[in-house]
Amino acid sequence: MKKVVHLAAFCCLLLLTACGETPAAEVAEAATAVAPQIATEVPTEIPTEVPATATTAPTNTPAPTATATAAPTDTPEPTATPTDVPTETPTTVPTVTVVATAVPATATTAPPAPVAAPLPAPAPVGPNLLSNPGFEQGGVSWEVQNSGGQPTIYSAADKPQFIHTGQQAAANIGFWRTTFFQRVSGDVIVPGTTYRAGVWVKIWSSSGEDRTVSQDPGDVGAQVCINVIGESDRWLDTSYCSGIVRPIDTWQFISVDAVAQTDRISILLVAGYTGPNHPTHNEVMWDDATMGTAPSAATATPPPAAGPVRPNPIAFNPTALRDSMNGVRATIEQAGGLLDRLYNGQGGTCAEYQGYYDDAIRSATYSGVPDDWAGIYNDYIFAVENFLGTNESINSLCDGGGGSISGLNYGAARVGINDSLNRLIPAIEAANAKIGG
Repeated sequence: MKKVVHLAAFCCLLLLTACGETPAAEVAEAATAVAPQIATEVPTEIPTEVPATATTAPTNTPAPTATATAAPTDTPEPTATPTDVPTETPTTVPTVTVVATAVPATATTAPPAPVAAPLPAPAPVGPNLLSNPGFEQGGVSWEVQNSGGQPTIYSAADKPQFIHTGQQAAANIGFWRTTFFQRVSGDVIVPGTTYRAGVWVKIWSSSGEDRTVSQDPGDVGAQVCINVIGESDRWLDTSYCSGIVRPIDTWQFISVDAVAQTDRISILLVAGYTGPNHPTHNEVMWDDATMGTAPSAATATPPPAAGPVRPNPIAFNPTALRDSMNGVRATIEQAGGLLDRLYNGQGGTCAEYQGYYDDAIRSATYSGVPDDWAGIYNDYIFAVENFLGTNESINSLCDGGGGSISGLNYGAARVGINDSLNRLIPAIEAANAKIGG
């Protein structure tokens, strides 16, 4: 019986083995056929559908992939914080910068034609001692300092906007500092007499080509001087000058007084740069110059409606002159302190400032000044005229109703005040020494 059982089991085993060989071979063949197909298809599908393969095939791969994607998503959050900070910081800083740059913008923008200030002094009385005062004969009788040449002349036919009256005017063109002068000598000049020189002046300073208006005008100024011994150098101690004026696109009359020390004197028309801003075109035009004795007491004073003007001379008196000098010193010092407060926003009014300015205009002038007092008197006159000329822009601002004082105008006015005091204070000390008080 056992043999029968063993025989039956053996037969079953053989049957199973025979049946299992065929599927194994087929499976092996199928695997061999499919493998190349997978090998060729997988690379094609992975690049095309990376997210799908990364999500579907390896179950663990999506976790790092998702983490990597989430990390960059968080990174922009710190980026957003710096973006807000710079945005706020520049917003605050430019607010200050705009205020700071607003003043120069006013100074460099082409201004409307300014209103000319009141005449610093009435025109001289008597005959005009100058030859060819209006340049109608070209540059005849006039010289350019250090060159021996004659001034450039403009005509009404070509440049009518640069002519004050008549058909011609003189012009400084593209200069550093240029002086036109004319010397007057002989019996017409009496030592010890107060003479007055005056001239009309206009400035065109522009970065553009339109000759009827100044675009972004530069730092250009003009002044008239008298040299009391007939020299041509503005920087000599014997030269006495008006303040520097800047009449952009308008005509302005300027004048100065001085006492002749010899039988010859000179009028100097000085033009030059007053700062670093030099646009393409810088031209100063001169016309209708005058030279004569300062008005006498008999000359009618202009009506008050025309505004304060320099007074007619009175008879010389040493004590009166010294007192006038002390009064002018106090006026200029007080005007300087007020100017500083106005510029720095520390209080003060235009009315107060113009009170000092008008006091300087009305300060006394003298006739019959002796030779030994001529230098002292001329320093006194320089201090007054220089203060008035360099502070004219502040006075005009007040005339126009007030406003912000630009750094340029403040600087020019403050330098003018300092220069006036530097000339006046030693003159007062010299006067005290002569009087003995």
